[in-house]
Amino acid sequence: MKQLIYQSIGLYINTLNKISPKKGGEVGFRLFCKPVRSKLKKQHLDFFKTSEQEDFDFNGVNIRLYKWGNGPKKVLFVHGWQSHSYRWKHYIEALPKSEYTVIAYDGPGHGQSEGNQFHVPMNAFLISMFVEKFGGFDTVVGHSIGCFSVIYAIAHYDIRQIGKFVSMASPGKASDFFSFYTATLRLKKYAIENITNEFQMQIRHRVEEISLMHFMKYLDMPGLIIHDKDDPDTPYTNALEMSNAWENSKLITTEGLGHNLRSKEIVKVVCGFIQE
Repeated sequence: MKQLIYQSIGLYINTLNKISPKKGGEVGFRLFCKPVRSKLKKQHLDFFKTSEQEDFDFNGVNIRLYKWGNGPKKVLFVHGWQSHSYRWKHYIEALPKSEYTVIAYDGPGHGQSEGNQFHVPMNAFLISMFVEKFGGFDTVVGHSIGCFSVIYAIAHYDIRQIGKFVSMASPGKASDFFSFYTATLRLKKYAIENITNEFQMQIRHRVEEISLMHFMKYLDMPGLIIHDKDDPDTPYTNALEMSNAWENSKLITTEGLGHNLRSKEIVKVVCGFIQE
């Protein structure tokens, strides 16, 4: 059923791009950047209620911020695509609130935040605003596209107020997203070209320039890289490339945890790194 839906969407985008390249590129770009918002369950909302909540005005879009504790050390957690701040529950609960002020947020189009569009440059700009709002962070922890957003923000906005960074299952380059949609939706070459043009017009960057290897030179803080060998969504080679390019980092390789890296042991490792 899902495959049939993908094929129908792909047929629509291919046809529209053939008839109207400009319109087709715009529609394709919006589709690429539109997350499917997962329904929040009672346990999610109950956990969020344990925090101080605030709506942060992000250019007219309300972004839901969560804060736990009032300690002098500040930690920011950044979730990935089609997720929300509940994914960090066990990490947040493990950190002593007398020592740490823990911040998390639902990205645009995710969780309890408004909006229906989300991409790395947008999320990176938002992260840069949080760095300014909170005066920097002792540690930032990101998962998947959240990692990529943090790295993009550090490079693009020359952020120096991050003490340590934990990267979990990071993608390698923006072109990977295009390759995924090309294969999944069976998009034609002309459709991808139109969508790429629109993407580059919107973000003011060439797609090939948005890559880990292009940004790694900006990472000079202590870092922890965690990646599963059999991650089906982001190749393990990304972690190897990061480790080789990031001198002040440690690589932890897992097996059997997949892309989500859900594990009590990983929680202990990350929280231990934060508290070092």
